[in-house]
Amino acid sequence: MKVYFKNLDGIRFFAALLVLMQHSYGFKKSYSDAAPFLSRCFEDTGRMGVNLFFILSGFLISYLLLMEKDSTGTISYRSFYIRRILRIWPLYLGYGLILTFFSPYVADKLGWGNDTDFPAMMMNLVFLVFFSVNFQLAFIGSNRGMFEISWSVCIEEQFYLIWPFLINTFRKKLKALLVVMFSLSILVRVFIVFILPLFFPGWPTEKVLLMNYVLIFDKLDLFGGGLFAALVFYNREKYKALLKVLFRPGVQVLVTIIAFLYAISIIKPMNMMFQLFADHYVCDILFGYVLLAAIAENSVYRLEYPLLKTLGKVSFGIYLFHTAICQFVLLFFRKFIGHPEWRVVYDLGYPLACLAVTGTVAYISYTYYEMWFLKKKKKFELVLTRV
Repeated sequence: MKVYFKNLDGIRFFAALLVLMQHSYGFKKSYSDAAPFLSRCFEDTGRMGVNLFFILSGFLISYLLLMEKDSTGTISYRSFYIRRILRIWPLYLGYGLILTFFSPYVADKLGWGNDTDFPAMMMNLVFLVFFSVNFQLAFIGSNRGMFEISWSVCIEEQFYLIWPFLINTFRKKLKALLVVMFSLSILVRVFIVFILPLFFPGWPTEKVLLMNYVLIFDKLDLFGGGLFAALVFYNREKYKALLKVLFRPGVQVLVTIIAFLYAISIIKPMNMMFQLFADHYVCDILFGYVLLAAIAENSVYRLEYPLLKTLGKVSFGIYLFHTAICQFVLLFFRKFIGHPEWRVVYDLGYPLACLAVTGTVAYISYTYYEMWFLKKKKKFELVLTRV
């Protein structure tokens, strides 16, 4: 039967929601300051949402590849890449091309300013079609458009490019592969943040931190965390006694609360060294546990509600659309509501409006555009006998 993991659509939506909340609060900051407590809670949720996305991707893709490898003796690269292309490319390229060519015009008409000339537009186009917007941000500094949010999609595509080959080649050496991924991630951070500036002393700290953050090396330990969770679930019969203790209902509730408090920065150190060398591993442990708890037989999660499942299915659209939509919603609030001092309106009403509009647009896109490609994707879906 086809693999389906309960509750993960809901978790996928919550990951997108974390990103949307940070950006919605960020966009309105210059117009309506949020309450200090809320500002702290949502100043880093975007990064937490992206980390959760990467761990979730590492888990799902790794588990499916492990199943395929052990069931058939190999991995069909053709089917894998066709599935990924049909899921990611239509929305990414369709929406990306619209923003590349029309967002400068729209921004100019709305009075937001437009410094995107034709050469810059063509440069944006090149980085877009080669799924390398993250490289553009790292080495040039900006996208000069409205599609910078796609940097994480580019990282996922770069990961997908090599991951099937690594699983197929190192199936019996996955523990060693994990060690290499974690070690390489740390070594590259040390090189970019501490060694590279010695050769380029004029580079500001913000530049090297951005370069490190948007390159795939920084995310290897997150994808590795997803692989580790996939291995635990794949070998769940082997670790049955231990997992029974670790995933008692009370433990699930406790760790979920800790993960939530960590995601909204209540119990998370915000200094640079912690974020560079500890944050991803805390995310691996907490978010990896949450994923395994969500699909456990005795899971305390109840996320299989139709609305949550639908929002999870359209979460890719929510992620891509939300930055532009949040800015348009803010423009509407400023013009028709005003009163930036009304904190309830802007701290609560504005983010909810952003979510409602973005979710609606994402649903329309999914139903009337993406679904046409997803129906073709079903021909290449992997059918397994074990879940």
